[in-house]
Amino acid sequence: MTDSERPRISVVNDNPDFLELMSAILDEDAGYEVSLFAGERTTAAELAASAPDLLIIDLLLGGVSGWELVVLARADQRLADVPVIVCSADVAELRERAEELKRIGNIHVLEKPFGVDQVTELVERLVGRAVTRTG
Repeated sequence: MTDSERPRISVVNDNPDFLELMSAILDEDAGYEVSLFAGERTTAAELAASAPDLLIIDLLLGGVSGWELVVLARADQRLADVPVIVCSADVAELRERAEELKRIGNIHVLEKPFGVDQVTELVERLVGRAVTRTG
């Protein structure tokens, strides 16, 4: 990624309201290029085609589970080194899978509900601050 390129973030969720929220938080005005994916139909190949600098994946999706998608993304050479933020309101499951997440590597947890500042700070830490647009 060059300085002139905006970091690319791919968001996977089966809730249209969540996708809309993430787009509003991270959209072009915030300096990120955001691709949205409806969770129940998303494949690792589709994610790879979006060439993301960061993946944000909900763990409880309709259809394919977010866990499966994270594992498939790690198995895809094009996504293997891309940082992943996993989102879930199921704190108990997140705690149960803490060791698994560590083994997978470069996985970061965002427990729901979360604040806008939590999202933007984590995104900035993982892919850098977005370029501020002028004019």
